[in-house]
Amino acid sequence: MRAKESPLYNQVSLDREYLTGKVLDRYSEVHKKTWGSFSPRRREHIHEEIFALILTLEESLATGSPAFLVDFVCRQQSRLLAQQFPGDFVTMYLGVFREVGAKELPSDYQESTSAFIRKAVAALKPGPGGAGLCPAIGTTLSVEARSFLDAALAGDRAKGDLIIDELLSSGTPVQDIYTGIFQPVLAETGRLWQESKASIAQEHYITGYIHRVMDRIHERAVAPGRKQNRGKTVITSCVGEELHEIGIRMVADFFELDGWDVYSIGANTPVKSVLAAALREKADVLALSITMPSRLPDVQYLIRSVRADPDMAQVKIIVGGYPFSIIKDLWKRVGADAGAASAHDAVAAAHRLTSSKPEKA
Repeated sequence: MRAKESPLYNQVSLDREYLTGKVLDRYSEVHKKTWGSFSPRRREHIHEEIFALILTLEESLATGSPAFLVDFVCRQQSRLLAQQFPGDFVTMYLGVFREVGAKELPSDYQESTSAFIRKAVAALKPGPGGAGLCPAIGTTLSVEARSFLDAALAGDRAKGDLIIDELLSSGTPVQDIYTGIFQPVLAETGRLWQESKASIAQEHYITGYIHRVMDRIHERAVAPGRKQNRGKTVITSCVGEELHEIGIRMVADFFELDGWDVYSIGANTPVKSVLAAALREKADVLALSITMPSRLPDVQYLIRSVRADPDMAQVKIIVGGYPFSIIKDLWKRVGADAGAASAHDAVAAAHRLTSSKPEKA
């Protein structure tokens, strides 16, 4: 018997503002005392959180999986508890959302939405009585990574630079610095922000600081450490309005160290510009990155645009980023040739997909 195939990605667009208003109105009726205790600023924050949940619900419906919604709710619970919201707030408003959805959502989305919300609520219940689906949020840091993070949080660039310089001088490969220092530091910074232990300003500072350190590493070790030219070109880019470019920048450096010609576009680049670059540079591979499920429509549109152009018939597409780690076969659903969980995986996939093309001697 043939195995059941995963559903394709089918974009969903809900009336987010209308639904958010309906949920807020109903919550204020059902939980009048709790709602009355919230300040205007906190109420506005709740509006933003529910709007974001609806964005995530769209992507769960588009993939036919509750995975995105469950992941979002788990993180939302952690975030709101750190902000001193009532412990049952998320569970309560999800109950209201389920009630509103049964009346206000298009009929073909009602059953799935109800099931997805039940799954999300179950994930929040710890112990044997609940599903316990929420992952533990934490990052294991090496001594060097912890020291680098502490320096970055303190704004001590000199100390952070010294840690990286000593690693490079000792012969630590650039790839190990990226995966062993920068990636876990960024993940831990996100956790600290999630738990209100780091400010948005600190999170932005650390991201910008790592970007500057990577610029310096590129000049000192990436460009000089490049292997013999493979005669292959990769375009590396974020998709749509995606602003988080550290991950794809790491991918670009991994490719360059491996001997590829890299045309790095980075963040917030229109689809037409990405396509034009792929044609102009005669790209063999297009490596794309997103960090949020809400960017998936842009990914699918870009991939479909590539497939529709006969001049790019040979271009192989690799996708990566957080959403693709949540649903493992998502790369297939959006029409890519491969998914990559890491920069190492991206380079390996590119070799596999282009193995028929001879490399330069």
